[in-house]
Amino acid sequence: MGKVKQLKLDRYEHGLLVRALYEEWKQMLDAGADTTAIEDLILRVIDAPTKKRFGRF
Repeated sequence: MGKVKQLKLDRYEHGLLVRALYEEWKQMLDAGADTTAIEDLILRVIDAPTKKRFGRF
């Protein structure tokens, strides 16, 4: 198996990534491109856990 790359995002960054992928998905859908790969990626990103913050703020 190949190397696995992992991003550790906080809740804000996670939301930004989901919105950016959703916008790209809409553009691909309007262009008539195959969207199955980006749909799978969006679902994986939504289900991924976010980085926990330490401290009280």
